[in-house]
Amino acid sequence: MFKRAIWKNLALTAIGIGLLVCVWVVAWVAVGNEYVVPAFSDCVKKLAKLLFTDAGFWRAFLHTFLRVLQAFVWSVALAMLVATLGYVFPAVERVFAPVVVFLRSAPVMAVLLIILVWTNAGVAPVIVAFLSLFPTLYAGVFGAISAVDKELVEMSRVYNVPVRKRIAKLYLPTIAPFFAREAGAALGFGIKLVVSAEILVRTRASLGILMQDAQIFGEMPTLFALVIVACAFGFLCDCLGGGVARLFERRGK
Repeated sequence: MFKRAIWKNLALTAIGIGLLVCVWVVAWVAVGNEYVVPAFSDCVKKLAKLLFTDAGFWRAFLHTFLRVLQAFVWSVALAMLVATLGYVFPAVERVFAPVVVFLRSAPVMAVLLIILVWTNAGVAPVIVAFLSLFPTLYAGVFGAISAVDKELVEMSRVYNVPVRKRIAKLYLPTIAPFFAREAGAALGFGIKLVVSAEILVRTRASLGILMQDAQIFGEMPTLFALVIVACAFGFLCDCLGGGVARLFERRGK
């Protein structure tokens, strides 16, 4: 049953990608301008060249990935810490509520320009991504912890179940699937944030600056190929998070 579901998801995903390619081809034919919408085949060739022969691309991708990973790890660590404290001590949750709302509402590009004054083009994208990912992950983790069955929590207290056992048998089975999905989505969103920031501040050795240079010099197939890389990375992270979540859910049944 599980394998059948996997094949079904793969088939539906392939259909979705096929539709996107069809839209691309239709747009290319309708526009008729290679500098606006390049041919799909040209972008595939450029993508293959980037992946298999361009060491500079992989260096830029690695630096961008490390920035995304930094922002993600900091966001997860702080979100889990603050969410746990907020669950145990309601006053902490009330204190952080306006902070989370503020971070969610703050315009990303404006915050980036301010941070750039304080830091440099290599650090600013990491901080911006962290400030955007933290409130989302915090709200998600806090919601998952709060969703644990209150009756089971009370029973575990009445029967003096050890804290470690409560965490392993009661909290983690509820939190783990949700966290896996949120983590996958956050990584995908993180690369979008980091690349956008890299473009704005022209971060060296980054996907962002490769995209900007491709746009400046009119290399549209290269620009589209780099966008495909970023989208593919986000898609893979999201799929990985969903797959891990389903594994947790199956183990919990």
